[in-house]
Amino acid sequence: MQNSTRKNLLFALAYAVVLAIGILLGQNYADENQTVGNNSFIPLGLTDKTGKVQKTLQLIQERYVEKVVLDTLQDAAIMEMLTRLDPHSSYLAPRQARAVAENLSGSFDGIGIEYFSVNDTLIVTGMVSGGPAEEAGILRGDKLIWVNDSLIAGVNRSRQEISDLVRGKRGTSLNVWISREGKEIESPIQIKRDKIHISTIDAAYMIRPLTAYIKIKRFGEHTSEEFEAALEGLKLNGFDKLILDLRDNGGGYFYSALAVADQFFPADNLLVYTDGANEERTDYYSTANGVYEDGELVVLINENSASSSEIVAGAVQDLQRGTVIGRRSYGKGLVQEQFDFGDGSALNLTVAKYYTPSGRSIQKPYREGKVNYFNELHQRFLSGELTSQSIQQTDSISPDGDVYENGSGKLITVSGGIMPDIYVPLDTTGLTPFYHTVQERDLIRNFIYHRLIDTPPSFAIENFIEDYDISNAVYREFIQFARKEDVSFSITESNLSRDIIEGDMKAILGKYFFGNEAWFKVRNHQDPNILRSLQVLND
Repeated sequence: MQNSTRKNLLFALAYAVVLAIGILLGQNYADENQTVGNNSFIPLGLTDKTGKVQKTLQLIQERYVEKVVLDTLQDAAIMEMLTRLDPHSSYLAPRQARAVAENLSGSFDGIGIEYFSVNDTLIVTGMVSGGPAEEAGILRGDKLIWVNDSLIAGVNRSRQEISDLVRGKRGTSLNVWISREGKEIESPIQIKRDKIHISTIDAAYMIRPLTAYIKIKRFGEHTSEEFEAALEGLKLNGFDKLILDLRDNGGGYFYSALAVADQFFPADNLLVYTDGANEERTDYYSTANGVYEDGELVVLINENSASSSEIVAGAVQDLQRGTVIGRRSYGKGLVQEQFDFGDGSALNLTVAKYYTPSGRSIQKPYREGKVNYFNELHQRFLSGELTSQSIQQTDSISPDGDVYENGSGKLITVSGGIMPDIYVPLDTTGLTPFYHTVQERDLIRNFIYHRLIDTPPSFAIENFIEDYDISNAVYREFIQFARKEDVSFSITESNLSRDIIEGDMKAILGKYFFGNEAWFKVRNHQDPNILRSLQVLND
């Protein structure tokens, strides 16, 4: 096998772990993109068109030779019917429906801690500021031993078991026994559960003088208010340039994305429209309430930016409001509406397609089945699209896509997704099989929490970003740790992956010592997309 071919295969293997997240997100896009939630499902009754299905279920229940669970049959029938539709129409079991609702509402009842398991011991790695755990006296680095009468240290409990023990109705209490700095605290810490709010804004800070950065991880129920508050807060710094990061944002509520896009435009601009066989075309226009209508704007997207993210990026691109930078987005232009069955389960049904202001439907093809549809991201990598250095000089990757004209007269050719104005290829240098393995097994975080959190840095986050480096000795220790964990790799692989592994280490440490936002401050410091954005804004 030629070296170049072998290298490409290794990169493909390594990148699979990165795309796995995107593919899983893709399978959940139907769960996260609804126009309206909590609609009642109205039985259709026995008609010529629906009678056979209901009659069959009735006959099975009344006449079948053995007893059957009718709910199971109904679920199976629904899921089989949905296989004949688009990839994003889906059936949600009650637990799934609750998880989706909590994810998009941004709130749940609990105590507000983040933890990581090291050698079957749970270490508190972060807390919701002002949340019940922090108020009760839990500290970062504490090790959880018991929760009420359940031992959780050294017994290899699953994340679901831990979640079930910790979460509970608001106002109820639980007792937690901990170990701190190597000593078990004799008395339990009582924590009163409360409503925990998790913002959909991952980071909002001044990345340079006069330049703000905001990262939205998904479009939830309160994203528009959170985004407006972030803009208003950053206004105190007098910024007139903004980087909006929508990379890896898999979507969310349609109206939240619309409200975010509205912040960038004066009144009466068509931002998006929807249309479907049973839904009349509906146009959505900007209002006069935009907080950031005049400043310079960059929107970052990548192959995992989908649906609601593409609504925002498409409006900014079509109306020439700013510059879209990154890689071609996912290509999900279908709108789901959620219908509840009454037993906690729900149906997410695609009811319309959405179109950018110039008329683009950015939905990628799905006629070849769900497997091919969700595997399309991996095919982009194998085809070289994600790593090409020359795409920014072309109007399209796919010559057989639809052609549209944007406001400046430039022809845009697409076959799914938003093509950025400036293409920044994926750097695969460090994505070796070694990196794939340590990521898959979460060995980097395991090493960090086992080895590097005992001595906090004695300087501020800004100094940490500029001056802190992973030493040669620490990286050698990580290599030895990986070998003890039975990871096979070559010296060449460990050298190729060193920069990306050390970057992960530094980001994890930054988050642990300085909070969630520090993760992004560390990663953005040398991020090619950020550097290109700053160059565009400065020019």
